[in-house]
Amino acid sequence: MRSLARLPPAVRGAFWMVFSGLGYVGMAVMVRYLSPAFTTFELLFFRNLVALLILAPWMMRVGRDAFRTTRLPLHFLRTVLAYAGILGLFYGISRVPLGDVIALQFTQPLFIVFLAVPILGERLERRRVATAIIGFLGVLVILRPGFAEIGIATLAVLGASLVYACSNLCIKLLIRTEPPNRTVIYVNLLMLPLSLVPALFVWRTPDGEELLLLALLGIVSFCGVFGLTRAYDVAEASAVVPYDFLRLPFAAVAGYVLFGEATDALTWIGATVIFTAAYLLVRFEAKKGANAA
Repeated sequence: MRSLARLPPAVRGAFWMVFSGLGYVGMAVMVRYLSPAFTTFELLFFRNLVALLILAPWMMRVGRDAFRTTRLPLHFLRTVLAYAGILGLFYGISRVPLGDVIALQFTQPLFIVFLAVPILGERLERRRVATAIIGFLGVLVILRPGFAEIGIATLAVLGASLVYACSNLCIKLLIRTEPPNRTVIYVNLLMLPLSLVPALFVWRTPDGEELLLLALLGIVSFCGVFGLTRAYDVAEASAVVPYDFLRLPFAAVAGYVLFGEATDALTWIGATVIFTAAYLLVRFEAKKGANAA
């Protein structure tokens, strides 16, 4: 990691974004593989448990300061939203081709354009609205309404992106007063009982091999979150976001090799439209921030 620290910020940001993409695709692969044996609630419980175990040494070192907050209601709201988003995402991953899942996840910035108005009090700008609408046209290309049946699982993935967008806006409100590590701790800590209680009604105790796979699910999921956080921390968002598109070819290869899924041309076209719109929104945001500075 010392050699990585010597590299320019943009290069380090690109590395962490690619690392994050591999983590998120690894999570999708593990969810798809484990979902026939475990419910979504159980998978989510083990994901959060492993994340807390990874964070435990840092929490012990920091002590009470890791939990000191005056914004517990907002932490809880963010957790509930993230919980609903992950449930929808995990459900969709178990039934929708991985390439389609990743492509639809790129819609999160598009939803934020409209949600930021009532939540953050931002103004709607014409070019941002127009760009978001173009991005949603890419969603129609992938879903092909009228030409292909739109299943509940596909709608669950799209709904998960909407709820995740709300959760991300809560994060924007939290980081005005809270350090990033505290937001990560609270979302995993509060989500643990939320996933455990329903999981107890459908619980199936994993054997030794399954326990290792569930631990791996938690590890790669944590790597995805950690890599994304590091990427935005060391470099400008506009510099690292293009590398997030690599999640699609990663997912396409994993889906084809491991599950025999083929990502069709319309999915690639739709994903490109969605991602281009999302990237332009990031560039608009960066330009607005530069002008304000």
